[in-house]
Amino acid sequence: MMTAGDSGRAAAFVQTAWFRAGGALLLVTVPVLLWSVLCTAASSGVPWNAARLAPSFALAQGLPVYALRESGQQLGWFYGPGFVFWNLPATLAANPTPALFVAGIWNVLTWLVPVAVVLRAAGVAAGGLAWVGAALAGGLLLGNLVTNYGFYFIHVDALCVGAGLLACVFLHRAVRPGQSRWLAATTAMLLLAVWTKQVAVMLVPAMLVWLWRAGHRSLMRRLVFQGVVGGAVSAIGIFYYFGTQEVIFDLGLVHARNPWRGGPALMFTELGRLLGSAWVWLPLIILVGWLRHTGSRKLPATAASLVSLLGWCALLQLPAGLLALLKAGGGLNSLHTVHYLLVVLLIVSFNAFAQPGSARIGILWLAALAVPLGNAAVFAGNPGSHWKIPQSHERLLALAIEQPGRYYFPWNPLVTLIAERRIQPLDDALYCLWLARLEPPREKIRAAVPPSPVILYEEPAQSHFSLRYFPAAKSLGAGSDRLQEGTKP
Repeated sequence: MMTAGDSGRAAAFVQTAWFRAGGALLLVTVPVLLWSVLCTAASSGVPWNAARLAPSFALAQGLPVYALRESGQQLGWFYGPGFVFWNLPATLAANPTPALFVAGIWNVLTWLVPVAVVLRAAGVAAGGLAWVGAALAGGLLLGNLVTNYGFYFIHVDALCVGAGLLACVFLHRAVRPGQSRWLAATTAMLLLAVWTKQVAVMLVPAMLVWLWRAGHRSLMRRLVFQGVVGGAVSAIGIFYYFGTQEVIFDLGLVHARNPWRGGPALMFTELGRLLGSAWVWLPLIILVGWLRHTGSRKLPATAASLVSLLGWCALLQLPAGLLALLKAGGGLNSLHTVHYLLVVLLIVSFNAFAQPGSARIGILWLAALAVPLGNAAVFAGNPGSHWKIPQSHERLLALAIEQPGRYYFPWNPLVTLIAERRIQPLDDALYCLWLARLEPPREKIRAAVPPSPVILYEEPAQSHFSLRYFPAAKSLGAGSDRLQEGTKP
């Protein structure tokens, strides 16, 4: 007679109550954690988000996104315009908090939807199972001290990685007989990724290498042709709309003039920090390794081929990510290799889950989920996290509307764009330009803000660099509950 244990071993693990319980845990817990992430991202406690969304509002209002050295209207947008266009839906909001909330939701979807698409394309997660995989990706990223940056900070990385993953899916489909029409979609996603963040340019040689090794030489030539033509056409359009000199200045010259912030010692320190933060992924890696060791299921040809493509993309993006890491203003968020390898892990995991699994495997599965989800819950419980929609931006907006032409918000150009439809220089933009020895003229900076301004920082601010241009200005610090008069250094 077959026992309950024998029955559990006979069934594919993905069909067991253990797996379903884990899936339910993910689909309930991850959205709850993401609610806190969205509330926190919309607060003034993450000042970068208002600054990163400001270029989209500038674009919607017909104001300059890019600026030359001679201008005081410096938003500090040193990336391509892909992200700026992508977040235009958020500009429909009438004040900063809803705009940031919409952008935060958009950011989450941009991270996770491509993961579900990849899992389905690999043939390892059909239907609703792909969304379990996307939720698992969300839990793993949120539980990692380094990668959770991508959710709390609304930045270019989600769109760059998401577009790159979709490019891989479309290229993988294009090599099938009679499916070469998908090459155009591949080119479109590649261009979107590259015009979002410059490091994505290494996706192009990665895909060409994969095509060459797979024997698709004709598709190689077509991808090069479409890439050159598409790149030229998009560049002409971008240069025409935003200004050739302005785009070259912000996307090229500023990065070229940025100093290095360290060498090999810094690189190994940062990589050590990255590896140290990945401990929350170890239980899943161990579980999948055990399943692959004890089982006989291999990756299907479709999944293996897609894993190969993702692997080449991960490998060839590594040097560019490391160089970006070592440049001033760079960080581990530029190391997109991590996200491609995580997607590879998910493909291998869901393939392994298709083989029989016992109750012991089920317990390990729940433990593999509890570790990153528990760590993410700890992060969400930190004093700086929010569980209610904040109102700090509304207080600043009210000030700007009540007294237009009075306040300068160095870390929140979004408020001025919404209230007065004009650009004030971002504090960090002025610092980056100074660091790159491209400091704008002081009179231009002063001309971009009100005469005799009240300078208001949302404390604790990352820097107070703009105060050096206004020695006689009155400075205020905006706390979480009230405005407090501060002192200038």
